[in-house]
Amino acid sequence: MTSSDILQRIALGIALAFVVGIAIYVAASFALMRTHTSKRPTSDALRSAFAEGMWALVTQPLLPLFYFVGRRLGGGRDGVPVVMVHGYMQNRVDFVRIGRALRDANAGPAYGFNYPWFSRVEDNAERLAKFVDDVCRERGVDKVDLVCHSLGGLVATEYLRTTAGARVRKCVTIASPHGGVAWQGPILGACANQLRAGSDHAIARASHALPVPCLSIYSTHDNVVHPPATSMLAARGGRDVVVEGHSHLALLFSPVVAEAVVDFLRYGGGDAVAASSASRAA
Repeated sequence: MTSSDILQRIALGIALAFVVGIAIYVAASFALMRTHTSKRPTSDALRSAFAEGMWALVTQPLLPLFYFVGRRLGGGRDGVPVVMVHGYMQNRVDFVRIGRALRDANAGPAYGFNYPWFSRVEDNAERLAKFVDDVCRERGVDKVDLVCHSLGGLVATEYLRTTAGARVRKCVTIASPHGGVAWQGPILGACANQLRAGSDHAIARASHALPVPCLSIYSTHDNVVHPPATSMLAARGGRDVVVEGHSHLALLFSPVVAEAVVDFLRYGGGDAVAASSASRAA
């Protein structure tokens, strides 16, 4: 066997392990979700699971690359800068679709913020503050908009809490567990307990009023962040938009969600867009 054959077999083994890992993630998360969400037709659940698996297969191999590229993620040229804040175990690669939507709407420019997701929420909020300050200096502006996914929404709202939103005009969170996740199994990192429902972190911030206009977009059937009520921000002064049937990663690539994000950042809407488009959810 030649060295080329050995390398091919290693590459094939890695690819197979990756595909199997994605399949296990999808199957396990969708099974665990069922006790925390409403019942739906099996065909709808299978379509949603397929979409989640496909988006994971597309994005996850690109994670290493986007640690080095993607600080600029599209958007317009002269509008309010939009800083994208990724979720748990992810990075800015997840925002390529929304960055393109911002560009098409001439909103932005968009910037991707990477941070060590395993660190405490408070520490990453400080890192976000420095990144926002850098973007403001670079663009010659006083404020940015934030668009966040999953854990990124907790980092952003902590940043808003500690700074009273001085550098932020508007904030959108997508699939963020503001009230904590129902999952009681192992979670890696110093942020683990902060992510859980009933944690001191979640309880302490449940009554904190949001200092800037915030929109929370979440799904009726998110396979990672559930029950849906955990993403609500209305009690803290935000606005809530729920879309039907989207899974956790697929939310970031949904035209419905992208339209709601752009509508809220540009016009202050979002809920009407998502409501009128809910029938298109997958």
